[in-house]
Amino acid sequence: MSYRFYSSEAITGLPKRIGRALREMFEREGMTKHEHKIDVIDEIWSADHYLPAPDAPDAALYRAADTAARKCYQFCADLQSLDAIVFAIHDLCDRHGVAAPAGETESEVIRRAVDKAWWHRGIRKAHARRSEHVAIRLGFTNYKAGSYVSNETAYRQRRRNKQNAKLLASIELQNENGQVYSLEALAALGTANKSIRRGELMTRIRGFEEIAFDLGHVGLFATITAPSKYHAVLSKSGESNPKYIEFGEPTPRDAQLYLCDVWKCIRSKLHRDGIHAYGFRIAEPHHDGCPHWHMLMFVAPEHRERYEAIITAYAMIEDSDERGADKNRVKLVRIEAGKGTAAGYIAKYIAKNIDGENVGDHHMREDGHTYIVADDLAGDELLTPSQRVCYWAQTWGIRQFQQVGGAPIGPWRELRRVKSESIINAPEAVKSAWQAAQTIKATETNIVDGKRVETVKTIKQASYSDYLRAQGGPLVGRKGLVKIATRNTVVEGKYATYETEKPCGIYHAWNPRAVYESVRYQWTVVGAAKAVAFDFPWTGVNNCTKKSKKKTSTSVLTPEEIAATAVRLADFIEKNPQPAYQPTDWSAIDKKSKELERETDKFATAMNAQCEETRRQEVAAYEKNDMAARKRLVTTWAALGACPYPRIFITERDL
Repeated sequence: MSYRFYSSEAITGLPKRIGRALREMFEREGMTKHEHKIDVIDEIWSADHYLPAPDAPDAALYRAADTAARKCYQFCADLQSLDAIVFAIHDLCDRHGVAAPAGETESEVIRRAVDKAWWHRGIRKAHARRSEHVAIRLGFTNYKAGSYVSNETAYRQRRRNKQNAKLLASIELQNENGQVYSLEALAALGTANKSIRRGELMTRIRGFEEIAFDLGHVGLFATITAPSKYHAVLSKSGESNPKYIEFGEPTPRDAQLYLCDVWKCIRSKLHRDGIHAYGFRIAEPHHDGCPHWHMLMFVAPEHRERYEAIITAYAMIEDSDERGADKNRVKLVRIEAGKGTAAGYIAKYIAKNIDGENVGDHHMREDGHTYIVADDLAGDELLTPSQRVCYWAQTWGIRQFQQVGGAPIGPWRELRRVKSESIINAPEAVKSAWQAAQTIKATETNIVDGKRVETVKTIKQASYSDYLRAQGGPLVGRKGLVKIATRNTVVEGKYATYETEKPCGIYHAWNPRAVYESVRYQWTVVGAAKAVAFDFPWTGVNNCTKKSKKKTSTSVLTPEEIAATAVRLADFIEKNPQPAYQPTDWSAIDKKSKELERETDKFATAMNAQCEETRRQEVAAYEKNDMAARKRLVTTWAALGACPYPRIFITERDL
């Protein structure tokens, strides 16, 4: 390891707390014992990517986004076709570990790539995941150091959530009725509100349980864990897991993909065997960040043993012979009548993975031992275990809760937007589903100690079981009777104007033309100025690079030419390393891009005039079958450089 890593108080490139702890460990136990950790530190500086080091502040992420956006502008100026520009952008995204920009057209892709804000979002996400993965590999994410996520990631995510909340509170929206709300207040009315999210999940689970009871189905609770090689830390000793290192040190996202693949196999086998299961899946982290799944499912009693056998078989396919696999990989619990409800059994898992409401001590069970995850302090503020779980899900992009089977949740939420007068003449299934989705509350006024006290009471609870019955039962899936109606809408986005389907109400599957509209508002930002959009520099010189409206390939490069472009791009990047950061005057870049566009347009006009003359000669050459003239035209087109391919086709026999 380089001298610079251990000569200072901490370690270069790592957060100070982690750096100090490692330096003290190296001094106390020697560096020979921790060769793997030293390799991880070396990798921070030797890795072939452009992401800042884990200790980089927010300003460094802004600078990296600025540099990437300017480099994409340079691609537009230097490369001569849209395909080559998009290829270069994809290569740059790979180097940053950022997903390539989406878009139906090359223009939309490039508009995203030259936007600093788009780069900042991607770089911030990639940097957070890389930093947390480094913390996992160095042993700072476990029950002894920081459960679920490292303390650095928890503090950073908490800070960003606060920044986001502050931003939402600062933006005010106004609807067509003149009502003004902050974006924060509107977000709190939906499932972004943790209390509403938890309540909706419990309503849905209770609905599944009620309809399962009516059908005589039984509840089964299964816990599926990934093999040992996905776990970074040994739960008993807290030391690094050799199998994890040998396997390539996968991230929690890799473990989640493994569990998804296992479930795909289980689901396919259940379908082949005619076993219909429905319920909920919850993903939560082990102490070292590796996910595991809890699944509360309902099946017909005659299928119970076969269901358990299928889950066990597929969960044990990989590394089934490792020590402790038969004990820890799959755990099955049958929900017995009289010993508590299924909803009550899973309620603690939902609450502790959202807001910790009414959970009490946050218990974590690892390898047969139960630990209590205590609250922590982030500065002067309390950091709860449930918050750490949420930060884990946010950092790794892991979906915590998923419904299996049953009718979709979309129509249920849309029904709550529909007014009663809109469904007077609706079919019975629509009326029943609407009634099931409604919660009716009333305000009761009482006099207490001479004071007037108002109490909000719930007169009628929403019933998810009645909603499932109206849709056709718990196994109906997407073939339910009540569906979401959509309307074709033109959306003027930041990067493109496109048509998309937006929800506008609900309809009965047997009569799609009868739409029962929902209440929706058109919101505009209060006091927002219209954004000034500018196009990226145009690199074509004639209609060869003009985009077609048809969904056809517009490629102007052969595979060999694309490979040559890759070589040219690699040479370009090697000769033009990351420039030192300089404050960027974006107004000057905007002005320069427009000047370049005007110059390009002027040049294209002149070139098109020459091309028109060449086309006239081309027609004459074809009419007279003048091979000499045709060969001269090939040379003329090549000299113009207007199109990568000659517009006149000459066979090898003609030459």
